[in-house]
Order: sequence, then structure tokens, then C-alpha cells
Amino acid sequence: MRAVLLAAIASIGLVGCVGELDTTGGGGDTGGGSDTGGGSDTGGGTTGDSSKARKAYDDNVHSIMAAKCMACHNAAGPVGNLSGFVNADATKAWETITGFQSAVGNFTPTLAGVLIKVDVAGGHQGQTYTADDKNKITGWLNEEVLWRNAGTGTGTGTGSGSGTGGGETPAQATQRVLAEWSACMTKANFDAANMAGAWGNLTANNNQRCSNCHASGDGGFIATVQSQLFFDVISQNKYFMLQYFTVKLDLANLAASKVEINKQSFLGVSQGQDPHREHPRFNATTNNGMTALQNFYTTTAAAVTAGGCGPSKLTN
Repeated sequence: MRAVLLAAIASIGLVGCVGELDTTGGGGDTGGGSDTGGGSDTGGGTTGDSSKARKAYDDNVHSIMAAKCMACHNAAGPVGNLSGFVNADATKAWETITGFQSAVGNFTPTLAGVLIKVDVAGGHQGQTYTADDKNKITGWLNEEVLWRNAGTGTGTGTGSGSGTGGGETPAQATQRVLAEWSACMTKANFDAANMAGAWGNLTANNNQRCSNCHASGDGGFIATVQSQLFFDVISQNKYFMLQYFTVKLDLANLAASKVEINKQSFLGVSQGQDPHREHPRFNATTNNGMTALQNFYTTTAAAVTAGGCGPSKLTN
């Protein structure tokens, strides 16, 4: 039964509920969201000017999303409970799409679901994309990477970004760091931190438990008292992992990039910011879930530093 559920969860890595937990916590004016946590509402957690990233989306990408994705992913009413990451209101479109984890990942081309779907052989849902479409989407994502990681230099255009670190791109660095992190995540440390008990029993202000909606990974976020299932999902599926952890890229030295707790991802949903207006409110800075997450992060980071963790558990 657990294997069946894991397969189902894997299949919704790019699917989520409007008003729930598909967000990255970036995106300028909105926060982002999953089911608790800390962070600030500065947007993206970086310094610098978001105008280039926003302009790249507004000028080059929104028209593509509106034409190709709106039918299923309209923020006003997505089809079949799919992520509503396309806002018909062009003045709000950038905030909306950058609020969905499943669509943008950490904005590197290999983790951004919106680009992965574009590259599906034969097209996604009957939609095909030109080389120019892909280049524009990739160029926008690269601008987001530069801004959100306080980067300087190049990184726009048709490639996967720029940076040093033995010729590694930001996308490759992200995949490497997540793979290392996955390898060093252990069930023993997960249980010692009480992740399942803390998150599965965490409640919003209306006394509704996170596990009432997210025990099976609904909304692209998992919180369950089933410890083995919980651990397997966040250690094997990078999209679910990214709700709890994110990669902070060092664009001057990609070899120094590292995993951080994705505190920003939790704030927007806790406050009911778009696209999470319907989500129950909760304390996003002090709760048992964040205490458990910090403890699990600390032990996993120590294992990464020590090295020798073995192969990655990631399946995507």
C-alpha cells in the first residue's frame, strides 16, 4: 500500500491545490507557502532589484503561459485541481507564478516544472513550444536565479546560467547539492527530530491539523504521522523536499552552494497571501514543526559535512 501511495505522490510532484502549498516563498511581493515555518516577507529572501526578473517574465513569458497553459492552470479556476499558476491579470501574473513551488522549483532550469513540462517529448497536453519559447522561459528563470541568490554577472539567455565551480552551472550545482542532501538524510535523524509527530499533529488557528489535508501529499506538500512514508517522500522527491529545504546558490563559487531551511516558503500561506487566500492561518515562525525541522536540518548538515553518506535517494 505504501508503494502505491508513493507512486501516487510522485505523480503529483507538479500538481497542487489552488490556495494551498505549491509555493516557493519567493516572488517579490507575495511570500510563498507551505504549512508552517519562519522567514520574512521581503520576497525571495535576497537583496537587490527584482525588476529584471519581473520584466523578463512580463515581457517575454507571460504571453506564452497565457496562450499555452491558461486552459488548465488558470488561477481563477484550474482544471482538475491542477496548480493555478497563470493569472489572467498581467499585473499580478509574476507574483502568482513565482508563488508555486511546482512551477518554479528553485528557478534553475532543471528544477523548474514549468520548463520541464515544456521539454516533454511530443509536447505537454497537446501543446508544443518553439525554441524561442524555451529560450525566453529559460532566460527568465536565469534572471530569477541571479536576483534570488544576489548574483552578479551573466546567466541570462538560452543556457542554464553561469557561475564558477569547475564549469558547473547553477542548475547542475542545485542538483548536486540536493543529491548530497538526500544521501545524508537518515530515518534515524528524522525520527530523533520528531518530524512526523511535529508536522503530522501541527494545527492551524482553526484547530485543523496539517495532516488532515496533506497526509497523502495533497497540494504538493506532505505532513503525516506516518514516519516512513513522510521520510521516503521528502528524501526521494525533490519537489516535496523543496517545501522544507532549498538550495542557496553561491554564484561566485558554485562549489560552496548549500542547502538551507526553506523558511520563506512557509510565510505566505500562513498569512493567506495569494495564491493561498483559502488556507487556514497559523503561526509561521514558532511551532513544533519548525523546531523539528531545525533539528533535522542540523543533524543532516553535520552528516553532509562529514561526508561518506552514500548514494542519493532522489528518484527525480
